[in-house]
Amino acid sequence: MKKKHRIQKLLCPLLALLLAMTSAVPVFAETSSVAAWPSAPEIADESGVLMEVSTGQVLFDKDMNEIRYPASTTKAMTALLILENIDDLNQKVTFTDVILPDLAPGNSTINAQVGEELTVEQCLYAIMLASANEVCTQMAVEVAGSVSAFTDMMNARAAELGCKNTHFVNANGLPDPNHYTTAYDLALILAEAVKNENFCKIAGADKYTIPATNKTSTPRNLENHNALLTEGDYKYEGAIAGKTGHTEAARNTLITAATRDDMTLVCVVMRSEGNDRFTDTIKLFDYGFDNSEKLPVYWLKAPDSEEPDGYVILPKGASTASMMVTDQDTEGVSRTRTYSYQGREILKLTAAFPLQVETRTTSDMSMFKVGTVKKQLVSPLVFPAMLLIFAGLCAGLVSVLVQYVRKKKAKKNRKQRKKITS
Repeated sequence: MKKKHRIQKLLCPLLALLLAMTSAVPVFAETSSVAAWPSAPEIADESGVLMEVSTGQVLFDKDMNEIRYPASTTKAMTALLILENIDDLNQKVTFTDVILPDLAPGNSTINAQVGEELTVEQCLYAIMLASANEVCTQMAVEVAGSVSAFTDMMNARAAELGCKNTHFVNANGLPDPNHYTTAYDLALILAEAVKNENFCKIAGADKYTIPATNKTSTPRNLENHNALLTEGDYKYEGAIAGKTGHTEAARNTLITAATRDDMTLVCVVMRSEGNDRFTDTIKLFDYGFDNSEKLPVYWLKAPDSEEPDGYVILPKGASTASMMVTDQDTEGVSRTRTYSYQGREILKLTAAFPLQVETRTTSDMSMFKVGTVKKQLVSPLVFPAMLLIFAGLCAGLVSVLVQYVRKKKAKKNRKQRKKITS
């Protein structure tokens, strides 16, 4: 009887440990509605991209990483840096002779004069609506002390935003072999810029008037060149900001942002001819808004939390439960969860151990309390230790069983010998 008790004492913790280990293994198998990614439209432009701002998710890509000349779409970065570095938009700016090279015939200008005074706000409207090259140069000096110092800021900011194929050498986008970018990098820049309320106010205006100044007796009437933002055949519902560009080297370029149904999309098209940049941008916006929706993702937070862990853009009619989920742990320090839909990776979330997971409980005929339960998941490094313990218990159990069998066999042999001798 004592031997049986010893075996039971070993078996009980062994089975309990095995049960605990089994219950800790996550299972990601859930059936739900699956909708296919919609077919992308054809565009005439040589490269283009459609991106959702809050997630950074790319919905359309045509050679988006091909290096191109940006032309005046450069000015989105120029305006962003001005707004990030000058708080008072009523601050006065006095033009100097640094602007003279940009006043050459054929350049986009407002014909600013040396000694003329404008406010920072007026300069921003001149940059984004009239595409005034000399104003970009003067504001670069105003912000950084020199154009080269300002372009250093532009390149550093681009790198911060994740741009990998961008290099600026001026603030206005005039052609230079070392001044280049891609459709994707421009989308990253515009996605950051439209988070700034003043940028959207200025870059989304259809008209603006600069009143008479100390050097001019008549006002300057400015008009936005982006047809999606002005009254006419191409005006797009929900368009909030944008910038056109054109040089012989770059051909036509266009960056635009639009908001609808809780989604903000940015569209970039490059090396375009004629009005293709407007028709193709409309085509891509319609494709994004008509076929996609923004859905919350819950991992550590309960579904009733005010803010989810993240968002994804999925085809309309799809469910987040249909996504494939994979986890990867880094030296027991953190866990990265990757969400994919129909083979396309769309979201990564990372959290440090221990993970505080919130789960939502709901009532079922008043049997369960409604509320949120928090669970703590420990580092997976705990499992090797549990396995060692498990192995030790197994070894101990085997040893006891072997001893038990030997003693029982010896006892049986002694009984048989007694029978023979008697």
